[in-house]
Amino acid sequence: MAKSSRSPKATEGNMVQFIVETMENANIARGMEPANHIPCVDMYSTDKEIAVEIEMPGVRRQDIEVTLFKNTLSIKALKYECFDETNVNYVCMERSFGRLFRTIELPFPVDSDKIKAAYKNGILRIVLPRVDEKRGRPKEIKIETQ
Repeated sequence: MAKSSRSPKATEGNMVQFIVETMENANIARGMEPANHIPCVDMYSTDKEIAVEIEMPGVRRQDIEVTLFKNTLSIKALKYECFDETNVNYVCMERSFGRLFRTIELPFPVDSDKIKAAYKNGILRIVLPRVDEKRGRPKEIKIETQ
């Protein structure tokens, strides 16, 4: 039978606080606010890079934040309402406004120093250069005689 920790941080009553503290310590929960829109993403790769394209029409470039933590790419943005009149009765309103958030787990290791991002015509394109995974490859170790 496996032993389970009964430390005060791992008790059921403090579990939510434990999760939030863990995320804050890893700088994941910094500025966490509810998102009301998840943008569509296309991701493709070549031998040299991974490209991620995110649809973000109507979002200003300065309102987009892109971060990479370990192998997770996070995209946060804010899309403002584009109308000023309050006395308007909408017949149909399908566009969404507010906070956008998307996380993408990368399937390959990338070179975080050479990531490039560009925003044009409502599409955010992020190019992440791939690096070779050295830890996952078998390597023969020669045994010396003594």
